[in-house]
Amino acid sequence: MNDRSRLLKLTGHLQAEIQAARAGGTQGQFPILDIIGNLRDEAGLHAGLSALVALCAEGWERTVRIVESGQPFTADDIAWLKDLLARVQSLAGTADSSTAVAAPAPAPSPAVSSEPAAPAAIAPVVAAEEAPLNLNLADDADLLREFIMESREHLDNIEQGVLVLENSPSDAEVLNTIFRAFHTFKGGAGFLNLIPINRLAHVLESLLDLARQGKLAIDATVIELILRGRDVLKQFLDEIEGQLSRNRPQAPITIPTALLKAEAQEVIEGRHHAPEPVAQAAPVEAAPTEPVRAEAASTGLAPGETAPPAAAAIEVAPVENASSGNAAVDAAAEAARANAPSAPAAMVKVDTGKLDGLLDLVGEMVIAQSLVGQNINDLAGLNPQAVRNIAQLGRITKELQRVSMALRMVPIRGVFQKMSRVVRDIAMKQHKKVNFTTIGEDTELDRTVVEELNDPLLHMIRNSMDHGIEAPEKREAAGKPATGNLTLRAYHQGGNIVVEIEDDGAGLNKEKILKKAVERGLAREGEPLTDEEIFHFIFAAGFSTAEKVTDLSGRGVGLDVVRRNIERLRGTAEISSQPGLGTKFKISLPLTLAIIDGFIVKVGEERYILPTLSVRESFRPQPGMVSRVQNRAEVVNVRGRIIPLLRLNDLFGISSTSHEATDGIVVVVEAGADLRCLLVDGLLHKQEVVIKNLNDMMVHKNQLLAGAAILGDGLVGLILDVNALVHLQIQPQVTRTA
Repeated sequence: MNDRSRLLKLTGHLQAEIQAARAGGTQGQFPILDIIGNLRDEAGLHAGLSALVALCAEGWERTVRIVESGQPFTADDIAWLKDLLARVQSLAGTADSSTAVAAPAPAPSPAVSSEPAAPAAIAPVVAAEEAPLNLNLADDADLLREFIMESREHLDNIEQGVLVLENSPSDAEVLNTIFRAFHTFKGGAGFLNLIPINRLAHVLESLLDLARQGKLAIDATVIELILRGRDVLKQFLDEIEGQLSRNRPQAPITIPTALLKAEAQEVIEGRHHAPEPVAQAAPVEAAPTEPVRAEAASTGLAPGETAPPAAAAIEVAPVENASSGNAAVDAAAEAARANAPSAPAAMVKVDTGKLDGLLDLVGEMVIAQSLVGQNINDLAGLNPQAVRNIAQLGRITKELQRVSMALRMVPIRGVFQKMSRVVRDIAMKQHKKVNFTTIGEDTELDRTVVEELNDPLLHMIRNSMDHGIEAPEKREAAGKPATGNLTLRAYHQGGNIVVEIEDDGAGLNKEKILKKAVERGLAREGEPLTDEEIFHFIFAAGFSTAEKVTDLSGRGVGLDVVRRNIERLRGTAEISSQPGLGTKFKISLPLTLAIIDGFIVKVGEERYILPTLSVRESFRPQPGMVSRVQNRAEVVNVRGRIIPLLRLNDLFGISSTSHEATDGIVVVVEAGADLRCLLVDGLLHKQEVVIKNLNDMMVHKNQLLAGAAILGDGLVGLILDVNALVHLQIQPQVTRTA
């Protein structure tokens, strides 16, 4: 490619996305943001394009505001984007050239130039009209849902396989797995008459077929094409799923694919200068697919569309295989092989609603068995056989509960695999070398927790890659290997799941964090704080020590999302870091959201449940430990640390037997680095309870409740939301009199 070929290609990508964007929709927001950022970075590498850099920087800032608003494009946004595109094309030198994308002049029929196009000019050329995808939701809703579910598995296998091929291009087994996934994807799309998906999958399948025959080498260009194709196919699935769930209005789906197909076709037809072919992969039998509705669908072509030139006859010039620049991702290789088709396993797909209903009934049975067991001592002398039968029923019930809860448990592997792609993309974009390792992928936890864990892990991985792992030259200057290490591990600890993200990067700058916290009023100058308390400031909303805002960080949003998601999952986060050696984030989460291990506390005649994971300690306060601040809020001196005191009887408007703090028990609870003392009348016992959700009216009336549970004696205990308690704004109180 010539010096500005990538700039021209990015301009073409930008035009394709802006053409597809519509007022009232969100389609294209993230791709446009990413392309503008890449344009800005690419323009900065060329002399004389400072105006384009400034324009792209300004455009990127406005696009960020649009994306962060969570709102669809407005008509003004679309008009602004089109104006931005025209200015970008003008400054990039494409507005008046043949490489610019312009509306085609009216003509009786499409004309094809007889002159060979220069490689640099091919990429930005995009068809003015993308074929829309029209769904038949009335007849195909069930088939589309099945297609989406199976296709997402194929896309995951494709992504993991490509990450392996990037570093091991001669791995025939993985190559065949990716080929089968695209082939099956194409067949399913053809059966449902999803023509744009079918065509794109067909072109990518043809590309991979050349590689399987040893006639095309897997190089950086091919890897990028397959990954981009996978991302576009995922966009189609997201749009289809949105319409199926009625989250989006039913309308034709238009996602740009012409540019991607043109680039893939260029490689297939031999116009791409490819490296030396890898060792030939043994051809495998394509996986059988469902019958198609039309003859055209079986070939991947629409009626009237001619087939591409036969790729089997193309020879590629031998060149040394190019490296992607980053270290091998060992975990991705193992994951891809693990997902390769093997002996068929006995699997049954069950609707999640039915599964949740079964689990609720099992929970009710556990409660009923507990109530029966309360009277077991009374029957001991009257009917020993009944006692034995009830004890046996208890054992069976506990085993049934254990098995039913296991139905909710899924491996964390899927979430870990997604992070491999994130690490790979950031490493390439920032020119960093990273050895990414995953440990404990088979660790199981509640499927709801797995779904909610994706966003926190994504932000923390991006944080480690952007702020933690240094550039190769900086690492070597500091006496470190040029390749950094990033480890993602999961394991069980007690009744919880622990996920750790550890890097050997620069570590956290404690002084810089503390200075920023003082500036923002989060800490007082000279206040004695532990390292952990200082590090936890990075979880505050809008907190950032970055000197400049990039498309990865700098706005203080990412780790705030991490904190909120972890708190919603009733988990905790710990940070340890050493300057120059690296940082470790440790997230502790409950295995399931259906059962909670809690402390039962008593306040007056009421009983409340505190999640065990949130309880730090409990004690009976001694005289002098409790005092008032300006005769208002009460605080407790716990080994030199002043912690606010909350009286649960005041919060819930009930009577208490503990008129003075020294009459009751203080329970210290934590959420992140923040602590609160709760005054209760007594601690009863520790118990595992099944969580019952409260209706909206009760939750609205009292934000301090997270749910309820039926205790062993049949009475109801309310589960307290520790995060809400810790962050509760303490109201002024009158002086308490005896």
